[in-house]
Amino acid sequence: MNNKYYIFLIGILILFSCQKMDRPVMRPIIENPTPPPYNALKSLYEFENNVTDKGENGVDGTVSNTSYVAGISGQGIKIGADGYVLSKAIGDSVIYPNEFVGIPADTLANLGSFTVAFWMNGVGPVTGGAQGVFAISNNTQFWGNLEIFLENYDAGGANAAFIKVHLFNANISGGGEQWIADDAMKFSSALNKWTHVAFTYDAATSGFKSYIDGALKNERILNGGSYGKIKFNNFNGMVIGSFAFQTNPSLTNHGPEGWAKSFNGSLDQFRLYNRPLSAAEIAELNTTKK
Repeated sequence: MNNKYYIFLIGILILFSCQKMDRPVMRPIIENPTPPPYNALKSLYEFENNVTDKGENGVDGTVSNTSYVAGISGQGIKIGADGYVLSKAIGDSVIYPNEFVGIPADTLANLGSFTVAFWMNGVGPVTGGAQGVFAISNNTQFWGNLEIFLENYDAGGANAAFIKVHLFNANISGGGEQWIADDAMKFSSALNKWTHVAFTYDAATSGFKSYIDGALKNERILNGGSYGKIKFNNFNGMVIGSFAFQTNPSLTNHGPEGWAKSFNGSLDQFRLYNRPLSAAEIAELNTTKK
């Protein structure tokens, strides 16, 4: 073949390479893509020899007078006298170690709905005052935005406890303070064994439900059905095993009280969701010991 033939072939190739070919449409580059939907599990503390938050928040805690013991699944955490687990916040914004990978910080201010679920093995009876179990603080108030605690229930015996819940809702005029302390929250067999406890709040119905060992025990409609989406203002920390006002320094506008104690016992598998789990999901947590 002569050079003219090679030149001809090259010309043909150039001609076809310039033809318009079917190609996928080029999409614009998004420098800050929308993050994937939340999986709803905001915080998960499994207490496997650490206080690492394996939930979406990723807020690792610090401990005060606690120790690791056998839990309902693997290890749990024993709360000593005046002890607690603290996940600290700064101002109104929790600092998250995973924020740099593009997961937006969730300040807990706008949970809307929620579920709190955990295993407890409290030493009964409850004596000498109330025992804090969980709190999301409110640094302008004595009580936290959300506070779960135990009180004595003498009529029920050594295994009994009166579980109470306190709520603020900044979306309600005047603070929307609510107490869930019905007789149905008095449980005769909640202590001296591992017990699964769960509370759910549904903003769509204003319904607050309480579960013990996977079974529904109490249901309240808050504020006549108009409690709506939960909003927490002025929080600066989340406490497991005590009250928000019992930490050192206090997370509220008030200091420690003599009647307020840390939880007397062990906790495990602590979970916080930003949606109300269904009855079936609560039962599954109980069955699978999660």
